[in-house]
Amino acid sequence: MSSLVSIPGVSPTTTAFVALVRTYLRDFTELNRIVAGEESSDRQILWAIFDAISDFNGTPPFLGNTSIEDLLANSQHGLLLRMTVCSLIESVGLLQTRNHINYSNGGISVGVNDKTPMLMNWLQYFKSTTEQMKQRVKVAMNIQGILGSSNVGVMSEYWAINGTYAAY
Repeated sequence: MSSLVSIPGVSPTTTAFVALVRTYLRDFTELNRIVAGEESSDRQILWAIFDAISDFNGTPPFLGNTSIEDLLANSQHGLLLRMTVCSLIESVGLLQTRNHINYSNGGISVGVNDKTPMLMNWLQYFKSTTEQMKQRVKVAMNIQGILGSSNVGVMSEYWAINGTYAAY
């Protein structure tokens, strides 16, 4: 993680989360048999995390400036991870599309950087599940903000009848 040390304001929590994202993606030199090295640098992963936080803060309901630490403190590792992966897949997809080339000679066809359709399928999967998760988290945080952190609320029979807000 030495490449993140020189960036001002990057906390140890953020640095650890970059490592978590890399582990989730299994983006290690020894596992990338076709790509020489890692597909995404630590700085690219950090940018994707910042992009995910920007997306979270720019989605209604607006809850102020939620930081990486705020989401992690509220046990939203999974949401931040998936939002970060969406941003990384978009970035890699743009690169793959830009560098795509097909070559055919004598009946043999070779494609270079032709993973765009597969990346789009993964992106569609991640986006659909992540958007739902993001909305549930934002609703929960909004309700928590209204009630306050010390107010646990009062049990109601409506909860037993209708379920929780998280079911929607």
